Amino acid sequence: MSSESENIEASSSGSYLKPILLCAATGLAMTFFLRVSGRVWWCKLGDWAIYVNQAWNSSHTSQHVFDPYTFTHVLHGVLGFWIANTAFKKWSFAAKIALVAAVEAAWEILENSNFIIEKYRENTASLDYFGDSIANANGDLIACVVGFLIASKLGMWRSLAFFVAVEIALLIWIRDGFLLNVLMLIYPLDWIKNWQMAM
Repeated sequence: MSSESENIEASSSGSYLKPILLCAATGLAMTFFLRVSGRVWWCKLGDWAIYVNQAWNSSHTSQHVFDPYTFTHVLHGVLGFWIANTAFKKWSFAAKIALVAAVEAAWEILENSNFIIEKYRENTASLDYFGDSIANANGDLIACVVGFLIASKLGMWRSLAFFVAVEIALLIWIRDGFLLNVLMLIYPLDWIKNWQMAM
């Protein structure tokens, strides 16, 4: 039996209590750091919607629990599953998912630093981006964990197909995606930025 199928079996038949507790503890630690660094709890506009369907030029994007960018964080979890399952084959399911959640939480803290916020505003079409609310950061963490679980059920190749399908859907829907977001953050291209802003 392959390590991947063993991992899937363990996650299916074993208790989810330990992974849930580890991920919840990670979320609490992330929330503490974000709050201390001055992040707001929720959208300042007072709209209590859990999900907003706005990706560009909106003061609501990244301020509610979920938005179109939530799907990029699902893909973080898929990628995390691939890396954890390849680099840490002998680790337990709980340890792998806890590691991926911790990396995602660390990214959320870094993403909400002034340096990264300014990079997003300079390099991408997210001109109105001022960082995430704490609610949105926790929504992103949940999405990442969901992505990990999806990949653990689908396995390596089917989760790759899932990854590609979500990326294509995001490119059509919001002219952005996980890979494009990374590219524009590291190596911005004016023609892509113009294409995104024309939406």
